[in-house]
This record gives sequence, structure tokens and C-alpha cells, in this order.
Amino acid sequence: MQLVEQTIISKGDPRYEVIDQAAFKSKNLYNAANYLVRQSFIHEQVYLDNVKVYHLIKSHEAYKALPAKVSNQVLIQLHKAWVAFFEAMEAWRVCPEKFTGRPQLPNIQTQKRRA
Repeated sequence: MQLVEQTIISKGDPRYEVIDQAAFKSKNLYNAANYLVRQSFIHEQVYLDNVKVYHLIKSHEAYKALPAKVSNQVLIQLHKAWVAFFEAMEAWRVCPEKFTGRPQLPNIQTQKRRA
């Protein structure tokens, strides 16, 4: 079980704009990398782990928009989402009545940029 902490930063906070931009850029990287993984998985039945994705996306503008450490952490989070999907699929195959439906592929992240 993973615990989550939520911190609310008001729009008047001087750090708000920087944090909002970083979140927007990380969402863009997550979605670009997820697109590569999804296409490979759907069309070729091959899962691209975070190392393979890194080599494909390291020259992409979404990867370069963030510091390398941050970009790598985004790729690791995407990898964890896919591993969780595969684990859920295996559990669903064994005992589908524990689920309300078939597990879904990791989806794109949506976040509206605030003006």
C-alpha cells in the first residue's frame, strides 16, 4: 500500500507557477512515453520497460523540458503503472470474480494548463 500526501498551494503562492509548469511538463512526458509503450504493446505485443523507453524518448522535447532526474522518475512511475496492470491482469485471469471488469491499460494523464 502506498500512502499519498496532498499539499494544496494557492494561486497566490509565489511557487505556484513554477510547480504548475513542472506538473504540466511531467504530464506531457508521461503521455509521450505511454504512447510509445501502448503502441508497442497493442501492435507488437512487446512491452517496453523504462530502459527501452528511455532510449526511445531521451531526444524528445518532453524529456528535455525537465531535469534528467525528474524525467527519469516520470519514466519509472510509468513503468510501475504498467507492472501494476500486468499484475492485475494475472490476478484477473486467475479469479475474475474479484474484479468489476477487465483491467485497463494505463491511460493518458489529463491536466488542464491553468492560465
